[in-house]
Amino acid sequence: MPPCFAGAKRPLEMVIYDPAAAASKRARQEEATTSTSSSADSAGEPLDVLDVKPINAVPPQLPPPPPPLAGREAPPCLRRHFLEALGLRADLPVHFIDEKFVTSTDLDPHQNRFRIPGEGVKRRLRAILTPRELDEANLLRDPTPRSRTRSRARLELDQPAPPPSEQRNVAAEGEQPPGGKKIKKPKKKGRVHGGLRVKLVDLHAGAKELLMSRWESSRGTIVKGGGYLDFVRRCSFKERDAVEVWAFVQRRVRLFGSVLCDDSLLHVLVVKKDQQPPRCCCCCCDPPPAPAANPSTELVMA
Repeated sequence: MPPCFAGAKRPLEMVIYDPAAAASKRARQEEATTSTSSSADSAGEPLDVLDVKPINAVPPQLPPPPPPLAGREAPPCLRRHFLEALGLRADLPVHFIDEKFVTSTDLDPHQNRFRIPGEGVKRRLRAILTPRELDEANLLRDPTPRSRTRSRARLELDQPAPPPSEQRNVAAEGEQPPGGKKIKKPKKKGRVHGGLRVKLVDLHAGAKELLMSRWESSRGTIVKGGGYLDFVRRCSFKERDAVEVWAFVQRRVRLFGSVLCDDSLLHVLVVKKDQQPPRCCCCCCDPPPAPAANPSTELVMA
């Protein structure tokens, strides 16, 4: 029976000391301590994190807006009160697009559209629009050139030949019926192009909401829509008038969760170059300044 000491909870046993077992146990403890410290050191080192995003998540990079051209200044009344009359910020950036001469097609009621110079659209107007606005205006991708002769030949090949009965009717239409009356052919309808909603702005006529689009056939960027001709007549434009085309658009601004100003439509401003001074309709409505009071007259009246 092993010896028992007074006050001990359990009897003590005699253990034989083995130096080899003690050395192996000490070696295992040192190895475990070394591996723990090395893992801690490796965890403390900063890891190289690659800032990689999916291709679909990266928005298309648009060129920055063009800097203001030297010698080109917008009408002073535009910032003074005309922008506020349009419901926009007075410090809104206004971009010069291009200058042109008013052509007969801009005033023709059969054309019913205003053409914007293509060089100004390519260099300056596209830079201030978002990808969605460029897509709606058909300006996101350059149209592929195509030959008119090939397109016409392809249309003729794609269209089936009319039956003999319709061919006889078409040949008979060219002949005048007895009585001398000519058969009036129906007018061909133009193609519906759609476009981006914009506002055509004139300092005297105000603003008119229209559509802007680029035609694939002529590659011309035009502003058109219902009520365009009446608006242009109020602008008092004449053929061969030298005009400047400006553009401005307001983007949404948020501050601490509140919206300071919301997005607006693209505004296309057309101004006559020879208009001196370039006053607007708001300037004409300003009351005349009050005459200065004469202090000597006021003393006599008192």
